[in-house]
Amino acid sequence: MPSSRERRLYFEGNAASLLEVPWHAGPELTPDEAAAIAGSLQEFQAGGSSEGRHLLRYAKAYSRRTGDQDYVTAIRLFIAEEQRHARDLGRFLALHAIPLVHTTFADRVFRRLRNLAGALEVSIGVLVTAEIIAKAYYGVLRRATRSTILVRFCDQILRDELRHVQFHADRLRRLRARRSRPGLAATMGAQRFLYLGTVCVVWWNHRHAIRRGGWSGADWWRACWREFDEAFAHVPRATGEAAAFLGER
Repeated sequence: MPSSRERRLYFEGNAASLLEVPWHAGPELTPDEAAAIAGSLQEFQAGGSSEGRHLLRYAKAYSRRTGDQDYVTAIRLFIAEEQRHARDLGRFLALHAIPLVHTTFADRVFRRLRNLAGALEVSIGVLVTAEIIAKAYYGVLRRATRSTILVRFCDQILRDELRHVQFHADRLRRLRARRSRPGLAATMGAQRFLYLGTVCVVWWNHRHAIRRGGWSGADWWRACWREFDEAFAHVPRATGEAAAFLGER
């Protein structure tokens, strides 16, 4: 797995090599397109605007225990990327005279869950759920309109989210590596249960945008679980495998 230093260097390089978004194209959404995706974009924009104070606090406590100072910097850069997503989404909404919303019920629930136990593992476990869902969502949103701005924006987010999921899944792998087989099974069961609920809630709240992109509910289900399985493909499944992983560090 890449080290925290390698993750930090990636984030720094990514910030300097963003795709060019053709903002000069101006408002491009048709009334039908806007009606299908406006509410969906408002909710995702609100969800990405967090300042990440609690996550940063957990990361700092983790770095003090482990001496991994680069992890704190990588988390700061990750938060900055999420805030960039929110700013760009806000700019796109403003371009089409769609008002922003400051929070939604789903956003409040996720923020509370991230800080439920006051621990890095729980916070990342909830956060990576949203990141995995975002990969599926922006993949279908990309096909929901003919907007050149939105297509390029989705391309950038998909590129970013791929690395975000890898970043968080790798950290969870490290945090869970010493866990026993029953403990790890229980942990992954809770992770799947949270993800299952999120898949269903996002489908219901964003079904108009998802359908506009050409996916049925079954398509959404399959895509989401494919992303989940890919994200957690390398989680240690037993004490022996965990020991082998720790021996590689």
